[in-house]
Amino acid sequence: MSHRISFSLLITIPFLLLIGCGSGSSAGGGKGPATLTSIAITPASVTIGVGGSQQLKAMGTYSDGSQVDITTTSTWTSTNAAVATVSTSGMLKAIGVGSASVTASVGNVNQSAQVAVTATKTLTSITITPSTLSIPLAGQQQLTATGHYSDSSQSDLTTTAVWTSSKGNVATISSSGALAATGTGQATITASENSISATLAVMVTGVANISTWQYDNGRSGLNSLEPTLTTANVNAARFGKLFSYLVDGYPYGEPLYVSNLTIGGAQRNVVFVATEKDSVYAFDSDTYGSGAPLWHTSLLQPGEQPQPAGAITPFQGVTSTPVIDLASKTMYVVSAQVGASTPFFRLHALDLLSGAEKFGGPVVISASVPGTNSDSVNGVLSLTTSCVQRTALLLANNAVIFGFGGCHSGWLLSYDATTLNQIGVFNMSPDADGYGAYGGAGGVWMGAGGAAADGGGNVYVTTGNGPYDGVKAFGDSALKLNTNLQLLDHFTPEDWAFLWCKDTDLSAGGVLLLPGTSEALMGGKSGKMYLVNTANMGGVQANDAGATQWLWFEQDLSPAYAATCTDNHGVVLQSDITSYQIYGTGAFFNGSAYLGITPSLTTVPGPVRQFTYAGGKLTPGPYTTDSIAKNSYGTTSFISANGTSDGIVWVLDHGLPIQDPDNVAATAAVLRAYDATDLTKELYNSAQSASDTAGLGIKFTSAIVANGKVFIGTGHDPVSTPNPQGELDVYGLK
Repeated sequence: MSHRISFSLLITIPFLLLIGCGSGSSAGGGKGPATLTSIAITPASVTIGVGGSQQLKAMGTYSDGSQVDITTTSTWTSTNAAVATVSTSGMLKAIGVGSASVTASVGNVNQSAQVAVTATKTLTSITITPSTLSIPLAGQQQLTATGHYSDSSQSDLTTTAVWTSSKGNVATISSSGALAATGTGQATITASENSISATLAVMVTGVANISTWQYDNGRSGLNSLEPTLTTANVNAARFGKLFSYLVDGYPYGEPLYVSNLTIGGAQRNVVFVATEKDSVYAFDSDTYGSGAPLWHTSLLQPGEQPQPAGAITPFQGVTSTPVIDLASKTMYVVSAQVGASTPFFRLHALDLLSGAEKFGGPVVISASVPGTNSDSVNGVLSLTTSCVQRTALLLANNAVIFGFGGCHSGWLLSYDATTLNQIGVFNMSPDADGYGAYGGAGGVWMGAGGAAADGGGNVYVTTGNGPYDGVKAFGDSALKLNTNLQLLDHFTPEDWAFLWCKDTDLSAGGVLLLPGTSEALMGGKSGKMYLVNTANMGGVQANDAGATQWLWFEQDLSPAYAATCTDNHGVVLQSDITSYQIYGTGAFFNGSAYLGITPSLTTVPGPVRQFTYAGGKLTPGPYTTDSIAKNSYGTTSFISANGTSDGIVWVLDHGLPIQDPDNVAATAAVLRAYDATDLTKELYNSAQSASDTAGLGIKFTSAIVANGKVFIGTGHDPVSTPNPQGELDVYGLK
């Protein structure tokens, strides 16, 4: 009964209130609901360049004098969609030169804005180079600001942009983009023009940090903050091997280096190394002590072991180079392991100070896409551990990105660096199979290099042998993607089908983004180098016209020659190849790229060569007199310098590496140093003295240089030894 009374009251009270308020047409009258009387559009007129966009706002005025934003509830139309279009939310897009009226309507009330579209381009974004920067105290670095426009063009804004620093006591910035490190800590540098801006996070330390493969995300391979090692003191008399740390397996990845970390109650410079036994070590880079690590973490859980009988023997654990986030002091590592059943991959986030897992990690790595190739099951293609995770990890825009190759189709994955959630998957050939000795279809392995990234967070990779259609199959190509792995652009050599047939895949080499330009340098087993404009990569075109330039590494020393190959359909393909192969990534210093090759014949020279970059083109220059051995797999140089002086090109000659394809006994690696201004001048090599002898060579590995030390990963024992150990060799001034 009480419920019925309450319900009656709910009806009666509003009814009485209506009567009391004078509803109806009684004397004194009443006001009806307010109605829309007019619309105002802001801005009322727009002049904009082709390709530009402008958010319009519609404000409605009502009969009671009130005003309401009706932008999203209005109906938007354009009188000329060939000139300008407008979205349902009022976003104007300039399509072509001319004029148009854009109208916002609600019922019978409307208002128009006049739009004039001109051919004048508009600035849409700015990128700063380098995209990441760690610099020692008192160090200097020239920054470059590049403007990107509505017509897809670019221009140098370095001297016209407004530069600011968030912390002048950490880093100052001049009006021309010259940065100076004034104190330790972090600062944000901003470049602005016409309300468009870009930022760069700068970390100032006591010495340089090497937190990613080849020093930075552009993979420049240059540490220009090295005052200790010079062309005058790097020689057999004053420089040599200082000590070696033993580790429990082969270190296939590049070492990493972070200065001024407080571990065990003391501040130290620390070098990190990961092994195929699924271990990660942190060592004092300056003092050997007892040889014990500062910390050692096994990535294995109870009942697990590194993946046996994989592409890498005797164990396959951590093959790629990890990446470090200096701001959060986190190292990201990918491991392969097997438990009670099948092998699998994990992504780890380790505390840089202790090696402990962070962010709820590790997480099991899995990936699948719709597909119909021979590996698919019920229309789904999934990642398996027949793949090898060889590419170095990339950290860009808070995403950790890495690739897989050595299996039937290549994969690229992206994970959120904070949550470890997967945010992107790209498969290179979900519907088409490869063929040949390996049956690959677009493997992403890059000669153990890493995906590169520019200041805008665009990601670049090369792919291996496989089919190509420019839609869902991207064998033997260079791809540009965002960090969610949506494809933005690509370049594919005209003779991709021949490269596939001949097993001369492009992904044998990595990608170098030439600093201060929009050009990317790449090359693979064919021995041909490609310079590609990242703003317009060109797809596939006759004579490789989509590339800015292509050239042979040593046409003057070992000319390319015509060859044929018969594909799996009996079609005879023809193109040019060489007797050498590119299994590495270039480095860049003082306007020149430095690249090495691996000869496929003992009679062919295998030097490192300088290529001068000027006028948008590369010109072959001097080369080293020493040759890398046949089948040594990979010459990726690392360059140390003090600003623009004392440039030293460091080359790790693998000799006859572990797992040499000719099944010969492995030999010691040789660390070589050359004057960057004259590659014919060898400053040092570790074979000059028995006390400087390095461990056994490991294919695809490379050196790093920081704070007066050179670090290389090598093998301590041959593969035939049960549980072979590796070593981290440390070189410096004696």
